Amino acid sequence: GRGDDEWLTGPRDVEWFTGKAPHVCPGVDEHGILRSLPLPNLSAVTRESAKDYFDNSWTLFETLFAGLKGEEPFYRPPVHGLRHPQIFYYGHTPCLYVNKLRVAGVLDKPVNAYFESIFEVGVDEMLWDDMHKNDMVWPTVREVYEYRKDVYDTVVNAIMNHPSLDDKNGTEPVMVNQNHPMWALFMGFEHERIHLETSSVLFRETPIELVQKPENWPHLHPSAAELPTKSTRPVEGVDYPSNNMLAVKGKTIQLGKPLDFPSYGWDNEYGERTVSVPDFMASEHMVTNGEFWQFVADGGYRKKEFWCDDGWAWRKHRNIKWPFFWTPVGPQGSHEYGLRTIFQEI
Repeated sequence: GRGDDEWLTGPRDVEWFTGKAPHVCPGVDEHGILRSLPLPNLSAVTRESAKDYFDNSWTLFETLFAGLKGEEPFYRPPVHGLRHPQIFYYGHTPCLYVNKLRVAGVLDKPVNAYFESIFEVGVDEMLWDDMHKNDMVWPTVREVYEYRKDVYDTVVNAIMNHPSLDDKNGTEPVMVNQNHPMWALFMGFEHERIHLETSSVLFRETPIELVQKPENWPHLHPSAAELPTKSTRPVEGVDYPSNNMLAVKGKTIQLGKPLDFPSYGWDNEYGERTVSVPDFMASEHMVTNGEFWQFVADGGYRKKEFWCDDGWAWRKHRNIKWPFFWTPVGPQGSHEYGLRTIFQEI
């Protein structure tokens, strides 16, 4: 019930994981860090390969959620109020497996019809100012945890026993395409990985005292431990590389993913379109924090001419003056910032 906080505080034990624990999960490295498996080849699917990818996806997601410290961050909406609290996402990814496998005819009944109603639909990411989504009493963490256990067992049973994945004990891999009932399974995999990324953003928006780095989560890049330069004003060529604009010759290109491409794809990836691209300029590197700092320090967040209409409306709505994940560490106007990662401030 509510207030069941002890099991959610501190490092999670193996009981937290409703599928495979990270140290025995496909994708774990020699240091005990769980990493993503390569994208599966849908032209040659076996029961074993499908289960391995499912286990990897499922446990990666639960490893992320082992980073919530206590019950509060499961129910605390993000500061902007534009997404559900994390308890929704904890139940949403297993819900989608069930509902899509039912639509595909792989499953013939719900696991928990009520949960598969309340956890089915998230928010419209295009409606950033839609504030009407958090007015309900959510189930307890323990209730959703038990639901996840039931869904895990249900999906594993489908992988290992549904006739559409009969691979003759691994000797005859199966081709899974959009006409195959298990296309819904691979939709579930990719959907879960989308939420691994988007939920990690919500973690970065959670107060630092309400998160903790899970034991099996990858460490920060070694550069995070390096001493910063004495100056708090990053210098081009010293603290970050110069980023020259390069000329790119235009040409005619073909867009669209072939229907027989052996990986899962969302509907907007398919079809064919021919586009004539004119000559253009592109930066040599991705924009660095140091380069963007120059934009912030030069007042870029106050100058509408540098923003598209939607971006400027969002900036005004949030009254934001620097990137959300930069944490001020000096007086206003000094432009001294730290960086908030998923579980740490550096």
